[in-house]
Amino acid sequence: MKFKVKYIDLYSEHKKIFISILNVYKKIFKGSKFILRDEVSQFEKKISNFIKCKYVVALNSGTDALLLGLRASGIKKDDEVITVSHTYIASVSAIVHVGATPVFVDIRNDFNIDPNEIERKITKKTAAILVVHLNGKCCEMDKIYKIAKKNKLKIIEDCAQSFGSKFKGKHCGTFGLVGCFSLHPLKILNVPGDGGFVTTNSKKIYSLIRLLRDHGQELPKTKNIIRYFGFNSRLDNLHAAVAKIKIPFIKKWINLRKAKVKFYNKKLKNIKEISLPKIDQENVYQNNFISYVILCKNRNSLKKYLLKKKIEVFANLSKGVHLQRHLKLKKVSLPKTEIYENKVLSLPIYPDLSKKKQLIVIDEIKKFYEKKD
Repeated sequence: MKFKVKYIDLYSEHKKIFISILNVYKKIFKGSKFILRDEVSQFEKKISNFIKCKYVVALNSGTDALLLGLRASGIKKDDEVITVSHTYIASVSAIVHVGATPVFVDIRNDFNIDPNEIERKITKKTAAILVVHLNGKCCEMDKIYKIAKKNKLKIIEDCAQSFGSKFKGKHCGTFGLVGCFSLHPLKILNVPGDGGFVTTNSKKIYSLIRLLRDHGQELPKTKNIIRYFGFNSRLDNLHAAVAKIKIPFIKKWINLRKAKVKFYNKKLKNIKEISLPKIDQENVYQNNFISYVILCKNRNSLKKYLLKKKIEVFANLSKGVHLQRHLKLKKVSLPKTEIYENKVLSLPIYPDLSKKKQLIVIDEIKKFYEKKD
């Protein structure tokens, strides 16, 4: 279907930097340098400077960032990891793949883990808390940090949706032992394909993940030495080059997204059937506004109506991981997770989204609920 309003327009983002991309691609092809070369190390350094962490390791996906981050943190078989069910499956599958057991905690009104629910789920087997900074908003990390410190637990951060977001002036990915990021095309910082990276202030974890991403091989001078059974999880030079070009634009793009959020909120605030995302106090939560997620009455009907009107929307995360029956996970009651997942709807948002197109979305939502009255 050809949409009047796309959920995201990646072409509009790339056309402004297309010449820069072509020039760096030409350089990479000319030198035939595609794997773990200068562009990757330069990208890692730029991310380290941007986020203000000591170490960065570029990987081939956000999923591998979670998997290697958990493994390097020492999470192992029979450990328990506290996390949320209202997240993308990769957050939970990474826990399972290292042999640990996910223990689910309910969410708050902002869709993030409820710190007040964490301690009652802690057992002798609990090794870590995997927080998911969903929809570009940081979790309440000061409370979570105190809980982790008190109970001697590790913190792993799923930052797939939160690049550039901060909590009390500090970047996501710098609160825990490891921050795990995605470079998927739908992310704030993205590449034309899959990619990811981890952030850490631990030299031990940094060194281990660097080895694990390249089959456990030692640095180039001693590549005949295999330290571990590792993986093929390398970010290629072409993707690293694109991401490196985009980093200087991130703050501007986040501010443009924020303007879209304000406009939506202004125009939709009087519709009683929907609940809108809040723009929090800037000195506490600094969101990247990767998503504009509303809670709405008659969600499925509204989604169907908007798609029919050629407006691209998504009911993301409309079924919690704990409700995926084929996974055969332990039954757990998560009331708020289950209520919200029947109401969430993500509206179009991207830096170059025009007010004209936003008004098309807004007008159709108003028309839908006027018909329901």
